[in-house]
Amino acid sequence: MYFIKKYDMKKFALFLMAVVALWGCETDSSDIDKKVREVASVFAEAYFNYDFEEALKWVTDDSEKWLRFAATNISQEDVDSLNAQMKAATVETDEVSYIDDETLTVGITVKDFLLKDTVGKPGHIENEAKYNLTIVKQGRKYRVRMACLPQNERRSHD
Repeated sequence: MYFIKKYDMKKFALFLMAVVALWGCETDSSDIDKKVREVASVFAEAYFNYDFEEALKWVTDDSEKWLRFAATNISQEDVDSLNAQMKAATVETDEVSYIDDETLTVGITVKDFLLKDTVGKPGHIENEAKYNLTIVKQGRKYRVRMACLPQNERRSHD
């Protein structure tokens, strides 16, 4: 009888540890969606308002080069256009798609922003455009991974 109680207690303890371990894991997709949308939104608002210092906080280390590239291609005409703009660019998050356990894409809609679509030429104010951002999980945080500068969906040739 003692053996059975001892065995049951071990079994119960293992079960309890498994429940606690699973409870601590991030498995609720709505929580993940919320976090990923927040990262995408904060990054995109900074990026499309040309606040590259703030945008840098929300990208993977290997994405920094793309932000530096974008920053070096801002002309005085672009700065003048940004300063003349009456309102800041705004961002709305759209659909979240799961690629795998640690990689997602978030669709965003950006409104009233300076679009630089040709290197060496001044940008122009774009009313609205859609983009997809790749978000990856690094440790416990989500970050934007840039393999290139964000590209407008309708102009993308993918």
